Amino acid sequence: MKRSTLLAALVFASLSACAQTDQYITAAYAGMKFQVPESPVIVGSLGMNNDILLIKYSETSGKRYISFATENSLDTGGCGWTDFFEATLSNAPNHSCSQASVASFRHVFVEGTDTGSWKIEGDAYYYFLSDSDSSFVFFESNNGNLIKLESDFLDSHGFRRVLGDI
Repeated sequence: MKRSTLLAALVFASLSACAQTDQYITAAYAGMKFQVPESPVIVGSLGMNNDILLIKYSETSGKRYISFATENSLDTGGCGWTDFFEATLSNAPNHSCSQASVASFRHVFVEGTDTGSWKIEGDAYYYFLSDSDSSFVFFESNNGNLIKLESDFLDSHGFRRVLGDI
């Protein structure tokens, strides 16, 4: 009886320990809160014109990172962000954005990626996910800025978790 009770307690303790390894911490950027994986190696921020928040999970340069950056200077070809991202995601040739701007963005962000949009609590998040390179999610912040969320290790589930959808 004692053995089975001890074994059951050990199994429960092991399962509890495993469940606690999927922990997240809150990161704040552009007046918004995000859930990022715990235990970053370093967190850095560049303010002023760059306005970047970088969260690194590896000491290797350029590996295992999540970054948030303000992208207000993105060339949308004369149309609003929503129209621009809808144009880049669709194959329809008829849109109000500059063909050159859409083609340029598609060349850099769309080719070879899984693309689409998520609607989370009424807001649109446009994703460009790669299996081999960095992946990106663009969205509008609460204060009207265009934000680019980038990572080289998050998958769709990971991005949605960061954005608070899971």
